[in-house]
Amino acid sequence: MNMVLEMNSDLKNVFVKEQDFKMDVQMPLEYYQNTGILRMDPIHFEGSIKKDNNQDFYLSFTLKGNVFLEDARTLDEVPYEISCNFEEKIDEMSEFCGRFLKNNQNTLDILSILWENIVLEIPISYTLSEEDLSRVSFGEEIPDNNQEVDPRLAPLLGLLNDEKE
Repeated sequence: MNMVLEMNSDLKNVFVKEQDFKMDVQMPLEYYQNTGILRMDPIHFEGSIKKDNNQDFYLSFTLKGNVFLEDARTLDEVPYEISCNFEEKIDEMSEFCGRFLKNNQNTLDILSILWENIVLEIPISYTLSEEDLSRVSFGEEIPDNNQEVDPRLAPLLGLLNDEKE
């Protein structure tokens, strides 16, 4: 497999024998610049592409690495480890094939496939904080029966007591 900087795989060579690859890939900034990802370490990427007797391609790979996200509570930069296994049959009739094969039909854009799988691993919200959310107050606490109650809220407190019973 001919892996160039754009990570296009030359599929002509795959017919001869299975092509294996192992590398660290630094994702270009334009891929993640407008996402929740603050920065990325190089992603370790290894896998293979082969062609069977039916002329179908099979791509399989694993990826591992760290991305840095904004903590949902503290807004600090926190590491998030991603790990993914991928296996796909790439035949010429599949939607997958249409998205990643180049116009000449002899190269496969592996970088785009890699990025799509990284995005699927990123959570919507992430925090390293172990603070118990049940103790977080989002406004005034409801007073106990022994505490003095604001007269304006007394009718609401009565409803709350009825609900508890």
